[in-house]
Amino acid sequence: MTIFNDDLINSLTNLTPDSSLAKVRKERSAATDNTQASFEAIFSAPSALLSEDLKYDLAHQVAMITGSPSLAEFYRQSIKSTISEDVPAIKAAKEYLQILTVSPKQTSFQLIEQLTNHGWQESDLILLAQLITYVTYQSRLIEGILLLTNIDDNFSSQTKAVAGNWNHQPFTKQGKPSPTAFTQNNLGWESWLTAREPSTLSPEEIQTMKKFGQLNSEYFLLLAHQSKILELRTLVDRGVFYTSGGLPRWEREFAAAVVSKVNGCIYCASVHARKASQYAKERRTDVDKLLATPAGSVLAEGFDERLLAVTDLVASLSATPIQANASQVAVLRKLGLSELELLDLIQSSAFFSWANRLMLSLGEPFEKVENKE
Repeated sequence: MTIFNDDLINSLTNLTPDSSLAKVRKERSAATDNTQASFEAIFSAPSALLSEDLKYDLAHQVAMITGSPSLAEFYRQSIKSTISEDVPAIKAAKEYLQILTVSPKQTSFQLIEQLTNHGWQESDLILLAQLITYVTYQSRLIEGILLLTNIDDNFSSQTKAVAGNWNHQPFTKQGKPSPTAFTQNNLGWESWLTAREPSTLSPEEIQTMKKFGQLNSEYFLLLAHQSKILELRTLVDRGVFYTSGGLPRWEREFAAAVVSKVNGCIYCASVHARKASQYAKERRTDVDKLLATPAGSVLAEGFDERLLAVTDLVASLSATPIQANASQVAVLRKLGLSELELLDLIQSSAFFSWANRLMLSLGEPFEKVENKE
């Protein structure tokens, strides 16, 4: 495949440089450019366990499961040699991939322990996690853009996406109180692996993490085992959520909370529901209503017309396999959303497929003492 202007997303969605949507993507250059840079960094990163062909093979499986045929075919064509299915380390990686892609809340310490028992060190394991979760983002970004171009409307199901299951265990692995209900409270997060010590970071890594406020976070110090990928992922995050114009910031944060409800990520939901309430205090009731939706219940219910349509598309795009369809985009267009607002909505939704799955598969949240006082 020829990747025009070095942009895989544009190539797989058939966006020509002079198309209106390609120009809109250029308006969001930080997200667009760093999405491509993340792809290049992940697939070029050296690894003792992840050969180039194994990376492509795993990515092909993720894209197939998620429901992005064009992306799956791209990765299939990139594989040059057959991957052995009998290697224990690869078997463990593929089991992790299956659960993380389909039912991220079912990932567990036991899965991580199985990987480490088969020789996966932190740097290789973080690369594996980033690869899988990035491709779930990439798949949803591609399929969402295809819906905007109305090129592909294979997803005709009218099934409504529902809230996923979440944790009901009283304690974390380290014995801390575990949250069992969605909340806007400030939660903590503990890793199932060993994060990097700040003293092991290079001056450049320290400077980058300081710039993004990540140096005192166990989560980001864990991801710093692949520091370049962490930096690029952070730049995508900033490009999706911190840009002016387009979709109101509170709706982007609300979209992140919707995705977190689909995936059962209590930690991410707490952060982004709280942000949504901060950016639009008058919508706190809607945010609380979203968080209170029981597992197995439809998420797109009980809101005003616009928020209902937003929630419907976001939840459907977040389902596995993807359930979103062009009619959902048509409803939003009728409600007045511009092409830039629609792109912001799709990018916010797709990015949290990546974010949720990293947090769910590498550790778990805990309740801070101050929340119980």
